Amino acid sequence: MLSSTANGQERIVLTDAIDHIWIGKNISFLKDDKEPLTFNQVIKEETGKKFIRSTQDAPNFGNEQLSVWNRFTVVNKSSKEWMLLQLNPVVDTLKFYYKDSSNNYREIVTGESRPFNTRQYKANIYIFDLPVNSNDTAVFYLKVQTFKAEYPLIVITKESLFQNIFVNSIIKGVYIGLVVLIIIYNATLYIAIKDRNYLFYVFYVILTAFLLTEQSGLNPMFRGNTFHFLWNMGPALTASGGIFFCIFSSSFLEVRARTPRTGAAISYIFIPMFSIIILINLFNLQLLGSVLVQLTGIVVLITMMITGVRIYLKGFLPARFFIMASGSYFLGVLIYVGKTTALLPYNYFTTNSMEIGSAIEMIMFSVSMADRINIFRKEKARAQKDLVVSLEDNQRLITEQNRMLELKVDERTHQLRQILTELEHSQKELQQKNVVISKEKEKSDELLLNILPFETARELKDKGSAAAKMFDDVTVMFTDFKDFTEISEAMTPSELVEELDHCFKGFDIIINECEIEKIKTIGDSYMAAGGLPVPDKRSPFLVVKAALGIQLFMQHHNMQRIAKNKKVLEVRIGIHTGPVVAGIVGTKKFAYDIWGDTVNIASRMESAGVEGKINISSATYNLVKDDFTCSYRGKVHAKGKGIIDMYFVDAV
Repeated sequence: MLSSTANGQERIVLTDAIDHIWIGKNISFLKDDKEPLTFNQVIKEETGKKFIRSTQDAPNFGNEQLSVWNRFTVVNKSSKEWMLLQLNPVVDTLKFYYKDSSNNYREIVTGESRPFNTRQYKANIYIFDLPVNSNDTAVFYLKVQTFKAEYPLIVITKESLFQNIFVNSIIKGVYIGLVVLIIIYNATLYIAIKDRNYLFYVFYVILTAFLLTEQSGLNPMFRGNTFHFLWNMGPALTASGGIFFCIFSSSFLEVRARTPRTGAAISYIFIPMFSIIILINLFNLQLLGSVLVQLTGIVVLITMMITGVRIYLKGFLPARFFIMASGSYFLGVLIYVGKTTALLPYNYFTTNSMEIGSAIEMIMFSVSMADRINIFRKEKARAQKDLVVSLEDNQRLITEQNRMLELKVDERTHQLRQILTELEHSQKELQQKNVVISKEKEKSDELLLNILPFETARELKDKGSAAAKMFDDVTVMFTDFKDFTEISEAMTPSELVEELDHCFKGFDIIINECEIEKIKTIGDSYMAAGGLPVPDKRSPFLVVKAALGIQLFMQHHNMQRIAKNKKVLEVRIGIHTGPVVAGIVGTKKFAYDIWGDTVNIASRMESAGVEGKINISSATYNLVKDDFTCSYRGKVHAKGKGIIDMYFVDAV
């Protein structure tokens, strides 16, 4: 915690007996996030009274986007050269103020947001000379601007500093060397055995190493100024590593097959969430991206740990290494996050907990990969052994059977003759059944073709289903008998069916000759269409030709009815051309049908028509006007469709 009541500060006394000192509790701070202050304002007496005494060895405000001024006083009672270290490599901007020999304040600006070559000391941390003469006192100011408000401060002798950097470089070098060895080892295994787990793990290790070297401030040292524009991509880098961790974990644990729910969470929650974090980082929302990636990463690690335990309990042995490896890294991440959010103290262990956990994780995963190979080898050897035993058993069985066959050869020969006779009889019966089946199949095909168009029937037979399709230019025809209900009341049911059957059979013959499709009959209404299921530019002409044929058929039929003193059947015919959707309805008692506004308009052409006439829309008229003589009816109101231009077809 940072005190909000204590003012003033305790002086930092440097003597020859010490070589470094943590100065967190010896500084005062002033948050500058509402009204930015200039340095000249900060050093004024009234502003100085607002500074608050720090109570932490390593100042830490947690995840917060802020600017904070820090002030500390140094009393040098030694003969050594002293330096100030700020140990958080990912601080955005640092401004250090000190007095020169002329007693004027000078400013040094550095931080991750600045190119690496602008640093006075080319290190992964931020180092400032602390100019204070022996037996003298000096006041220094340090402004910190960052979204991870953690900035451990140490005053150290120059000699101790370089020893510390040397030791730290060896430790980081060991970690990087381990990473390189792990990458080479797993890449070699992938090339050798083509197991994708190794490839996924290589990508995960690379991204994790980039993340940890970024957190350690090593990336700017390696890349220099060339890729400086990536300085604020820490959350995106972490999220990218999270994506490959999900992919690797899912593949390694065979999650989709063993725990489908976790597999769904990885595909539809975790990976999309990491992708969103990358986008958030690209929009320069570093604080939001950092908080989200920490929370998401912990949730993912907990989920995969639980999943690993469940899969291990189900008997998948490689999961035990996954549990130990992920558990090590998970613990390291928790410690690091606890340090970052000020829940745990800043020290060497908490600062390097992720590297330690990552190193253990990489070693354990590499062991687990080798263990997978051993398991696969054992399973292969076991399978080969089982195969040999099976082959030996089969060989013994074959030998015994051969001996038995030799003893009973005569008996078998007699039985085989009887069997051959029976087989010949069965073959004749089978041939007869095949003939019957062939005839029944022909009947079935003929019946299917009676119900469905040829192309649709073929698709239904080949695939077991027929997809609905869109046709742009289909000409739809409707026919309907005038006052058929009243006429049918004077008929017996058998006479009614016989009359409709006679008329519709005649219509069927006509549309078949005109190469168009019958769609269905609804009561005394008859529906047909041209241009499907195979598009045909002639469909308007063929449908109108069929309508004229129906008209002529009804004229002959009515002459026969008049001769029998029966009422004539007057038919209205309507035609329209346009787009429709066609397909099969249902899964039983298949019916080929069409839908769309074109069908509705064609129906309106029939209902708005005149008995004994063929009423067509302007869309159809424009397509057949050169083939038939038509007369313009004018603009006619169609129910539900408004005013439509309509035409009567008079003759060819």
